[in-house]
Amino acid sequence: MKHRSFLLELKPDSFRPKAFLVPDITLAAATTRDRARCQRLWLEVGQGYWSDRTRWRDSRWDAHLNRTDIHFCIASNRAQDIGFFELVVQSRGVKLEGFGLLPHWRGRGLGGGLLSAATAQAFATGAKRVWLHTATDDHQNALPNYKARGYRVYRERELKSPMPSQ
Repeated sequence: MKHRSFLLELKPDSFRPKAFLVPDITLAAATTRDRARCQRLWLEVGQGYWSDRTRWRDSRWDAHLNRTDIHFCIASNRAQDIGFFELVVQSRGVKLEGFGLLPHWRGRGLGGGLLSAATAQAFATGAKRVWLHTATDDHQNALPNYKARGYRVYRERELKSPMPSQ
């Protein structure tokens, strides 16, 4: 299998949002009080898909969550965490740095709603462009979900360091 890396972008006029298919989904901005939840979400959602932040200490998480350009948002269903997204506000737009659902919540049609919420929040910052990186190593529904919301691939390359096979 060829491992590919993709950079995608979205401009407001191309955004095709999707509502959550499950009622009672709430989104909450994380603070340092939520550090343990953020760590757990980042690591559990990304397990098998990405490996960064596995060695971050609590102090690094606190510093990260205190940054004014970082927006870490926790998605919950009736007070049970289901996933998250993280936005980084940059001069050239907003980067969707991390995004996903916990394994138990995958395959229920929630990814489109969560991606739509993340994208809407990114545009609410005044951004004229939202961009992200994904790869063939990400969840099989990742790239189709991004494209269904209107994101377009603007760069594709061979992935230099694919995740080890599980």
